[in-house]
Amino acid sequence: MAIFHLSVKIISRSKGQSAIASAAYRSGKRLIDRETGQVKDFTHKRGVQYSEIQLPEQAFNTYSDRETLWNAVQTKEAKSNAQLAREVEVAVPVELSRDHQIQLVHDYVQQNFVDQGMCADWSMHDKADGNPHVHIMLTMRSFKANGEWAPKQKSVYLMDENGHKIPQIDPQTHEQKIGARGRKMWKRTTQTYNDWNNRDQVEKWRKSWAEACNDYLAPDLQLDHRSYQRQEKEQVPTIHEGPVARQMGPRSERVQINQAIEAQNGLLRQLRQEWERLKQQLEQLKAVLVRLQERLSLEEKKQTMVQAKHAETPEVASKGSETTYDPHKLYELMQEKLQEAKTAKQERESQKHHESSKSKRYHPGINRERGPHR
Repeated sequence: MAIFHLSVKIISRSKGQSAIASAAYRSGKRLIDRETGQVKDFTHKRGVQYSEIQLPEQAFNTYSDRETLWNAVQTKEAKSNAQLAREVEVAVPVELSRDHQIQLVHDYVQQNFVDQGMCADWSMHDKADGNPHVHIMLTMRSFKANGEWAPKQKSVYLMDENGHKIPQIDPQTHEQKIGARGRKMWKRTTQTYNDWNNRDQVEKWRKSWAEACNDYLAPDLQLDHRSYQRQEKEQVPTIHEGPVARQMGPRSERVQINQAIEAQNGLLRQLRQEWERLKQQLEQLKAVLVRLQERLSLEEKKQTMVQAKHAETPEVASKGSETTYDPHKLYELMQEKLQEAKTAKQERESQKHHESSKSKRYHPGINRERGPHR
């Protein structure tokens, strides 16, 4: 599986290092150190699959020879604490063919280092142990337009907020100082000739390497230059093993540490998968709860409508889909109905009796009063 690895270090005299020895070892070549007369022969080194030197336009073409290039560097960097070269080491994706690996590194080196003015001497190592990687040695100085080495530092004028040079003021006369040749003196500061040593450069190189690899890798194999912490991943990073540890296998302490880390990461992955499953179940329960709340709200609205509709019949109450009756109210209603019927009957009988009496009293042809005959 493709892994991301990019480390940067400095090859310097203060560490007792040699640019010639470093270049010979990484390229697996035989080089002569003209400074000491020593021969650095690493032609017996195994696993060197490819080497290449890439030069910026300003550099002399003679620097395409490895021995010439790094001897020139050592001649220029004569101080005992001089920085001779910068080395960038990257892990190459095992999923790519050798041709694609070489093309990937070549383009990356050109865009990120050579186009910025550095000479790059890089070699690919692969011992078929699943750890193909590349050592990129870079020069520390820029080049002038004429091909000569530029200084590591340069003096520049200090500018005010309007972009004007700031004069040097004589504290006694309070006027601008005048130099020995009658020239006005301006404030200056020293700065590096290039920005290659800035810390943010390493972050750019790391990000660029991940993007370059991802152009060749499938979507499920994409690399990320950020640490697990910056990615907010609950995962422990493994440590770099190196060729010696890989050859020792389980006997190596580094290999044992990585095995323990991988086991811990496996457990973390299982816990993360279980957490994702629980979150899915929680979302499903939330959806069911929402549906139940909507259903309950609909039932409450129906019940309110039914109660409003039957508000004029207090003896009947609606409860769900069933109808219930209040016995006391029903009894009172029956008594009222019986009383009304009884009263109506009495009124009808009284009316009937009244009409019957009137008919007998005034019916023509009938003498209702019988008196003595005369």
